[in-house]
Amino acid sequence: MTEDAVYIIPQGQANRKDLRCILALDLATFDTRRYDLNQIAIYSPSAGDGALYTVSNLNGDSFLSRIDLVSGDTDTAIFENCYLSAAQLCGDTVYAFSSDSAGGSVLHCVDPRTLAERRRIDLSALGTGVFSMAYDGTALYFAPTESIGGAAPRCIGVYRPDSGTVEALDCGQTVFQLLWAEGRLYLSHGNLVTGEGTQLSLYDPVSGVLTTHDLGLWPAQVAAHGGALYVLSRDALAKFSLDTLAPLGETAVASGEDFYLSGLFAAPH
Repeated sequence: MTEDAVYIIPQGQANRKDLRCILALDLATFDTRRYDLNQIAIYSPSAGDGALYTVSNLNGDSFLSRIDLVSGDTDTAIFENCYLSAAQLCGDTVYAFSSDSAGGSVLHCVDPRTLAERRRIDLSALGTGVFSMAYDGTALYFAPTESIGGAAPRCIGVYRPDSGTVEALDCGQTVFQLLWAEGRLYLSHGNLVTGEGTQLSLYDPVSGVLTTHDLGLWPAQVAAHGGALYVLSRDALAKFSLDTLAPLGETAVASGEDFYLSGLFAAPH
């Protein structure tokens, strides 16, 4: 999302995912605009600097697309023989993570205007299956979900663009989602498939201290707004202090038999 809009991908029927568009929801008026893109199974939207970036995958190849938010014009770069799991615009670079059939894992540093690859970094030693990342202005944090051999990794990676170095930060357990807010990194733990796990960690990059807290509910998704951390669980929305992670409130959200809670976003203001 951006300061004034959130971007939603309506994929169509679950077993086909054949819709070829993205919807922009204006946060002031709640009007929508449709952006057409000739790709199916679109995911990982990221917007900024007048453009929207998305990822898709078909027949063993992946596609990173750029949509001009004014004209609607599109450009697409092809990444052959790999699966792009996530892409995000951070500063002056689009960072995309890929894996291949041999178990390799790569960070692609891409020019946001031309979609040309500036740098390629091998991350295989840290793990693969990166679906979440966070950027603090100087470092990119990313969370591998699988390591070579299939074991769940117990660390996240830290890439520093200025030096080009990559390091591991031990978290003691697998990390699901990363969120950067108010000068700190929030790391949710748990199993997305089974809905198990109730812990969330807080990392201060200045002191280097990582603390882990039990939220008392499964953190399916987290978002920060107005000095609070909001946590979406199976059928509830909870609020915690950003500073201490002390609970501030919780409400049940009845989704009904034919619906389920699928996402959470927080407006920048």
